Amino acid sequence: MTVRRTAGNIVKTVLFLFVFWAVFLFVIPLSLSVVEVQLGIQRFPPMPIVAGALMLASTALAVWSAMTLAIEGNGTPSAFDPPRTLVTTAPYAYLRHPFAAAATAQIVALGIAFGSIPVLAYATAAMALWYFLVRPREERALVQRFGAAAREYTRSVRGFRPHLK
Repeated sequence: MTVRRTAGNIVKTVLFLFVFWAVFLFVIPLSLSVVEVQLGIQRFPPMPIVAGALMLASTALAVWSAMTLAIEGNGTPSAFDPPRTLVTTAPYAYLRHPFAAAATAQIVALGIAFGSIPVLAYATAAMALWYFLVRPREERALVQRFGAAAREYTRSVRGFRPHLK
């Protein structure tokens, strides 16, 4: 892997993160929040300290996960330019889907910050859709690309409950 390719993967990953965050962490939650206010849906008291801590931790995990795919995986988090190497280190050593977990936690943080039940419902729906529709396809693609190594990785690392060994 060349330095030029790694730099290109990092640039593509940063662009992916900005687009992903703009859509899933800005446009959709803000739209839900506006509709919620217009419909007069009762909000719960926002908890900015809890939301800020969760957003900081989950954003750090999202960036760590994405950059690991860019640097060690020689690809990006995008389905259009997936990693060319099976990544089993860094956050992927503890959790098979750290980026999805981080993105869900970021949406939950926004729900807590807004005091918004619809935004929390969006987080639940997004995770359910990802878990039942995207995850199986992604895991099949890993097995097709990486064979036995991917099957072993799937057996030894949990999807969403981290193990600390």
